[in-house]
Amino acid sequence: MIKGYALNCTVASQLMPKSIKNAKIACIDFSLQKSKMKLGVQVLVDDPEKLDAIRQRESDITKEKIQLILNAGANVILTTGGIDDMCLKYFVDAGALAVRSARKRILS
Repeated sequence: MIKGYALNCTVASQLMPKSIKNAKIACIDFSLQKSKMKLGVQVLVDDPEKLDAIRQRESDITKEKIQLILNAGANVILTTGGIDDMCLKYFVDAGALAVRSARKRILS
């Protein structure tokens, strides 16, 4: 008998560990992808530097979400949504294991 929990899922990146000891699992029901404005929202920008600042802020919002998850102690992240490459890098750097597009029945 083996103590632990096994998942029949694929890790989001081959650079992530295949197993985690003392796992702290975060089950989330949203995507971890660069934030974009809602449909129908328009931003008119006259200065190209301001456009770069808006794009940077979109990236920072997602990074802050990931940092909150990691700061809470999670080292295994299961999400029903997607995880883009930018986000994967943060999880890989933290030594965390992330699974994207997990079925909701796995999370419950």
